[in-house]
Amino acid sequence: MAEPGSGRWERRLAVELPAFLADLAVTGQVGRYRPCRRGATPQGRAAALGFSCFALKLEYMLGLWQRRDDAERAAWVAFLQSFQNPLEAAGEPWRRGAFVDPALDRYFQHFPLTRRLVRLVRGGLAPAESLRRAVIAETKQAIATLAEVGASALHPYQGFPTTVPALREQLAAYSWTKPWAAGGQTSAFCVFAVAEAPRWLPADEAEALRQVCRALYAGVADPETGAYYAPPRPEMGQLVNGAMKVLTALDWLDEPIHHPEALLATALTQQPEATGCHVVDWIYVIYRCVRQIGAVSAAARDGVARALAGIEAHWHDGGGFSYHPGASQTGYYGLPIARGLDEADIHGTILLTWAVIMALWVLDGEDARWRVIRP
Repeated sequence: MAEPGSGRWERRLAVELPAFLADLAVTGQVGRYRPCRRGATPQGRAAALGFSCFALKLEYMLGLWQRRDDAERAAWVAFLQSFQNPLEAAGEPWRRGAFVDPALDRYFQHFPLTRRLVRLVRGGLAPAESLRRAVIAETKQAIATLAEVGASALHPYQGFPTTVPALREQLAAYSWTKPWAAGGQTSAFCVFAVAEAPRWLPADEAEALRQVCRALYAGVADPETGAYYAPPRPEMGQLVNGAMKVLTALDWLDEPIHHPEALLATALTQQPEATGCHVVDWIYVIYRCVRQIGAVSAAARDGVARALAGIEAHWHDGGGFSYHPGASQTGYYGLPIARGLDEADIHGTILLTWAVIMALWVLDGEDARWRVIRP
């Protein structure tokens, strides 16, 4: 790989990623994309909401979205908005106004009995709970994606706790001994409190919800490691990946990282694993910490340069990154979307393009050609 700052990655992203996205685009439906070129399963070809969010974020980061004409942008926004349930939708409260992909819904609603039993025997989540978590996560992602381009849901999402006692009770249900899961699940409620609550609640009630979220993270911030967890101290992957989720929530809350120097030092003690989420989570933590600190240490530069070099193993000629080195992502919130062929996929590409752009910011400073998304 070329030395950081040489421009190799910028050239490849700018030239080859638009072609990769064009290959995945479904003809005749603006905003609809397949998960990969060759190995998509029937469920992967049927799913659309998450992949549309990934593609829009990619276009936004690369400056492609801004080049589309108004009609195309409006059609894409309308496509994302079309997944939102009406506020009077039947079923559990979290479904009302939620963004639901019919393919994901069908898969978990009709989960075979034998596989349900296997999941429970192995200690996994029941399909109904898996679906609930997936819908909440996709709703958060859709709202964040629309906000990135100045749009919003057709009507405010109201399927989350909207009083201080109810939100406290919901947030207290997550165990911070597993900060990756707790951080990811609680961050969704922060997005809802910031982006959706002010659309229909009085200003003081919406602010009270945000204060509950701020207090939660202050209460689990560890001064020694800078990470967010409840004792005992978890292993490094949980520390860094959990911190990444919390930092995304703090970004929405306009709240600074509580102990950025300590968190940066913790993250730099170990390089990330090779899979897409681990790499981007680690680089995101470094990026956010050095931005807040206002300086890039030699250790941060060296660590990020090595992580950036490792990302090359995910790159595929012709454009795009695979989630794993030599293999595409196979699942999306439990939905089997692809066969894991040696090819680029849209999930790996959104994550690692984002990681590359943040890494180049750390190494070379801000570049007006690229934009860093707020997840």
